[in-house]
Amino acid sequence: MLNDGAGPGGQPSRFEALFRGPDGLRAGWSLLIFVAVGGAVTWAMIRGVLHFYHPPDGWTARSLIVAELISFLGAVAAVAVMAKIERRSFADYGFPWKRAFGGRFWEGALWGIATIGALVLAIAAAGGYTLSGLALHGAEALRSALLWGLAFLLVGLFEELFFRAYPLFTLARGIGFWPGALLLSLLFGALHYFTKPMETWLDALSVGLIGLFFCLTVRRTGDVWFAAGWHFAFNYGSMFACGSPNTGNDGLPIPGHLLAASFHGPQWLTGGPMGAEASALVFPVLAALFAGFLWRFREARFPAPG
Repeated sequence: MLNDGAGPGGQPSRFEALFRGPDGLRAGWSLLIFVAVGGAVTWAMIRGVLHFYHPPDGWTARSLIVAELISFLGAVAAVAVMAKIERRSFADYGFPWKRAFGGRFWEGALWGIATIGALVLAIAAAGGYTLSGLALHGAEALRSALLWGLAFLLVGLFEELFFRAYPLFTLARGIGFWPGALLLSLLFGALHYFTKPMETWLDALSVGLIGLFFCLTVRRTGDVWFAAGWHFAFNYGSMFACGSPNTGNDGLPIPGHLLAASFHGPQWLTGGPMGAEASALVFPVLAALFAGFLWRFREARFPAPG
């Protein structure tokens, strides 16, 4: 008689129990496979693209579009593999394609623009930001707006799929939603702190809180589309519209930003080379953001009941 791995009475063997739980493949193994597949596919695509395209030094809209598109496709491939293994859909993981760029996305974008607008106005009111007009005009302004819009859209899509959708669902079934959300948010802040130059704990804390806000939006709206819209609009408003610097660009504003403006004053006020998100004024703005969102969305919708 063949041994199918089950123990006495049809119970799973110790070996099988190491990999499988009551709801399928255990969360830890699922995450390891997800990261491994995403990393392998992304690496392979980068190697292929570099045969035909050599990105310029520094941040440009085109180089960021290529990099983020590769990262996004790698994340899509990883989720697709896990959906096949676990017999689930993208919607189960909080990334329903049929809701792409629907009302929740654009509502999130409005909240993102309002957040960065309030933050920059607060910095300006404290004497840390001066606006002197437009840096771009006409066709050049339109071209730059479209290219940077696509670049930051891809940033939002990739990071919400890779950091919030599948991992958040998987950690929720493994250790619970809020412990998983806290762990992912700590990781999100730590990656900014340890992988980008000139970072400080203030920016890591700000980014970690923003990551926690993204998790909250998934919890209350049921998917990542509000978070993706907010993420896109906040980055776009900060770096393209307002000319905020970023340590990923050596602490400089991105080329081709819209407004002729400058940040000046102490780093605690302006965020320094990290940009407006690292200003100490971000924390009261984020507190208002959390409060407003909790008032607007009052019911938990993710993960959906099995």
